Amino acid sequence: MIHEDPPSCQVGQVKMLLNGASGRMGQRIEEVVRRSSDGVIIVARRNQGDRDVPMPSIDVVVDFSRDEGARDAAELALKVRSALLIGTTGISEATLEVIRRASTTIPVLVAPNTSLGVAVMRALVVEAAALLGEVCTVAISETHHTKKVDRPSGTALLLADAVERGSSHRMEQDSIESRREGDVIGDHTVTFTLTHEELTLSHHAVDRELFAEGAVRLARWISRQKPGFYGLDDWFADHRRRTR
Repeated sequence: MIHEDPPSCQVGQVKMLLNGASGRMGQRIEEVVRRSSDGVIIVARRNQGDRDVPMPSIDVVVDFSRDEGARDAAELALKVRSALLIGTTGISEATLEVIRRASTTIPVLVAPNTSLGVAVMRALVVEAAALLGEVCTVAISETHHTKKVDRPSGTALLLADAVERGSSHRMEQDSIESRREGDVIGDHTVTFTLTHEELTLSHHAVDRELFAEGAVRLARWISRQKPGFYGLDDWFADHRRRTR
């Protein structure tokens, strides 16, 4: 069942369908949108098992659910010809292929982490790996709450990719240290070890609201892009151009 809000007539608003609305992140996004004046409104909500196609006009489908939900979100975005933001982590190769196929028709952004701080950290990791790659070893560790299923986290894999982009280091998944403790929101560390020194880059998530705020920011951005498959780097590059 799709839960709809009355359509708004305000010009320039980005109309969002929130997939996984009853989940932890879905509820946070709803709160952020309700409080903000950023021009994003939620016009429909969808949860696991809902199959109806929404009636209102949609600019972007935002998905924070599970593997099956992300696949459904891609198919739904194709039906309504909207942009798509996938914030779900731990998605399968089969689902990723569905999402990639959708990107030939609609703009798609896959963002395992919607934090601005993580985007900055990723850029710094690429730079550090490029400068130190030949003379150091690299280690990545991450800690999350005990209910997080995917291991290593999507963010840890994003940082491993950053290391590989900047250097010749190959970061295998089984080399990433993953811990599941209490209700930890998300801690990530990349350590570059040289002969007589270490460089450590780390990110500590204080409140889950940072991810909700980031999701709204990214949803607004992807809704204005041309069809294609986008990543966090694409948004961050655009962000850097506009803030310089």
